[in-house]
Amino acid sequence: MQRTRRTRVLLRWLLVFCLLTVASGLLLLVWGLALVGARMEQALATTGSPKVFASPGVLRGGEQWSPEELALFFAAHGLPPNSCAKPKPYAVCQTGRDFVLGPGLTSPLGEVVVRVGPSGLELNDALAKPLGEVVLPPRLLALLPEGDTVQWPVALDQVSPHLINSVVDLEDRGFLTHPGLSLRGVLRAAVANVTSGGVKQGGSTITQQVVKLLLLRPERRMSRKLLEAYLASLLEYRYSKRHILEAYLNHVYLGQDGGVAVVGVEAASRFYFGKPARFLSLHEAALVAGIIAAPNRFNPFLHPQAAKGRREQALEAMVREGHVSAAEAKEAGGSSLPLAPWSLRWQAAAHFLDLVQEREVTTTLDPVVQEAVRAGVSASLARLLAQRPALGEGSGDPLQVAVVVVGDDGRVLALQGSRQPKPGELNRALAAKRPIGSLVKPFLVARALEEGWTTEALLLDEPLAVPVAGQVWAPQNHDHRFRGPISVKEALVHSINVPMVRLGFSLGLTKVTATLREVGFAPPGTPAQLLGAVEATPMEVARAFTPFLAQGRLWEPWATKPSSGARRVFAPEVVEEVRAVLQEVVERGTASGFAARCGRPLAGKTGTTDNRRDSWFVALRPKLLTVVWVGTDRNRETGLYGASGAGVVWQEIDRRLPAVYKGGRWR
Repeated sequence: MQRTRRTRVLLRWLLVFCLLTVASGLLLLVWGLALVGARMEQALATTGSPKVFASPGVLRGGEQWSPEELALFFAAHGLPPNSCAKPKPYAVCQTGRDFVLGPGLTSPLGEVVVRVGPSGLELNDALAKPLGEVVLPPRLLALLPEGDTVQWPVALDQVSPHLINSVVDLEDRGFLTHPGLSLRGVLRAAVANVTSGGVKQGGSTITQQVVKLLLLRPERRMSRKLLEAYLASLLEYRYSKRHILEAYLNHVYLGQDGGVAVVGVEAASRFYFGKPARFLSLHEAALVAGIIAAPNRFNPFLHPQAAKGRREQALEAMVREGHVSAAEAKEAGGSSLPLAPWSLRWQAAAHFLDLVQEREVTTTLDPVVQEAVRAGVSASLARLLAQRPALGEGSGDPLQVAVVVVGDDGRVLALQGSRQPKPGELNRALAAKRPIGSLVKPFLVARALEEGWTTEALLLDEPLAVPVAGQVWAPQNHDHRFRGPISVKEALVHSINVPMVRLGFSLGLTKVTATLREVGFAPPGTPAQLLGAVEATPMEVARAFTPFLAQGRLWEPWATKPSSGARRVFAPEVVEEVRAVLQEVVERGTASGFAARCGRPLAGKTGTTDNRRDSWFVALRPKLLTVVWVGTDRNRETGLYGASGAGVVWQEIDRRLPAVYKGGRWR
């Protein structure tokens, strides 16, 4: 009897234990499935780091380009031509005057031939069919880090088959058949761990690697390995091999770009080879696959021999699994390694990026113009500092430059706010307000023409004394000469101060102030504004001058989304007349000879502030408006006039632009 009672008690406890075990198992299962599902859905849905692109490159049949200009065009768009006959995918070959664009660069995806013919560009597809235009993919300006990581997730069908095969063959050749765990790998790791007396190897499959990347902390403990194996089984149960491999390729660590971790094969492909992952060739894919095991140890830029050896292992694995032939592997193994990384943030566009707020966007930046600005600023500063060494870096207040280039519809095509653009530094193109000097004068003339004046109307260039706030203000000409009666046109062409002041007083300070405010300036309302005592940034100057390029309409400069519309501030005939005078400025005025040296059509206006502290030049071509400022942050005297400072910078920029950017007809 006693034994029967004891048996019943034991059975009850056994039942309770079994129920608790089952309940715990169910809870663990539910918890595991929920954890795996949440993290995987998040991983598969992530958009990665913000991406900013330039505007696409466009070539049109019949346009006038030289081979040298085309080479610069492709290089500016991140596609420097190689000397070859047949291009690889996403690459450009140059043979004499012909350029062949590889598959993937245009739509349709086949090869395209760009030939410099006697009557302009000739564009033909692989079947020699003429094309009207060729559109290149937009250049990546920046893959912006979030925290200390950059990531660019892509679907599996956007990854090169070579890369998929090399990763699986090298990292986990049984991936397609095992249930998440590899018995061979576990046994190998167990032997190594027992021998070493600790956890030294993991024997991990790709599925287990996904669990490590997405679900667990990087700890080397046996309990963690058991949990990893359990979650890997659940991951295999809930998701397809395709989803697991996609998650792995998008979240694996593949190197460092400075202090930023490069995560995922798309970001790595851009970083190591400057191309999307779907266009990786065999030797490139094998290198990326080989890097996965130890990105720092197999870094091709720092440890090329180790990287080559690891690439060879990846190629051998592909031969073993039958994905490539021995001959193909040998050819790939002889390919050169990349010599330098492709920056995931184009430094030339560092200041332009200050205009961008969106996470993923194609901008108005034109890489050809931006590269011309970068190179032109560098070359011109070398010239200016050779003449004035005291303005160099050692002075503590070196010469600085800011440049803004906008199109005839307000698109910002290029921007630079310092000597050498760097992320996070002061962007003078947007933030540095400086007196604009004689740049104010075209607006006085435009207002006068609106009021019925003509450019042939006479003004007196004689001494002038004006009482201002209990004092006498006596404006002077830059050469301290007086010429007597002079026309409005001549006063603007040669930027003569006193007659312009008289014109301003004739119009009335109230009207002048209203005109300057209408174009976006913030004038003080005092007589000094007639000689440019108006502070503005280079971007604000660019906005103010857009009416002289757009038939009197004022455009708000834009980088990602067009402004709501242009507002008319001057009549088209007034703009045409003022622009005609500004064309004479670069022929025989304060920028004399610029048109002869740089080509026509061209109009411009120089600006110099008191004691030559600020040097300005605004250049107008039918398609481009360029504003250049040169000065120092502490506002010291530079000894540079508008033509000899900012004008020199502009000429260096302009001569680097292809002819197709400079031509056209005034609107």
